[in-house]
Amino acid sequence: MQALRRSAVELVAETTAGPSVVEEHLARFLYHEGVGRVGEAERRSWRASLPVLAHDLREAGLGGVQVLMEARLPLTSKRADVILAGVHPRTGRHSYVVLELKQWSGARRWEDSDVLVDVPGAPYRPSLHPALQVDGYVDYLRDFLRVLADEPDAMRGLRTCTTPVRTPSGTCAGSSPVRGPRCSPASGGPTSTTG
Repeated sequence: MQALRRSAVELVAETTAGPSVVEEHLARFLYHEGVGRVGEAERRSWRASLPVLAHDLREAGLGGVQVLMEARLPLTSKRADVILAGVHPRTGRHSYVVLELKQWSGARRWEDSDVLVDVPGAPYRPSLHPALQVDGYVDYLRDFLRVLADEPDAMRGLRTCTTPVRTPSGTCAGSSPVRGPRCSPASGGPTSTTG
């Protein structure tokens, strides 16, 4: 699986040096991966989300966690925004968290669908709900990666979204039944890259 990889501490340093540093690394990485030139919208998303993620990881004492950015899923063109890789704090086993970082200013339920959302300004509409998107990535990686075959709970998924999507009943579409159990914040995610 191809991804731009940094420890959380390295990501803090790169985002502190200026968002253009990590943006340029990611843009070059994706260009060499055959994705092509990235647009300003993707750069804005990195600029808004990666410094916050790096800071939160450092503040949580997770500086040793490896951050895999724009991680391409095997044998597909799909990319997870971030995969965190480290060691589970209680079991001492490898632990992974797939993150989908959304910088949406708003979203609403698409017609009567419990799985699709309409995001104003998105180049593709409707969009799969981010909780289901990250669930799909987790399922795909669990099925594909042999290392997870014996430990399916080693990988969790989490999506972040600036604006929750409301259903007609007034509940957040990010909660049950749209949000799968793997999308809840995993207690005991990765803590470090050393045992």
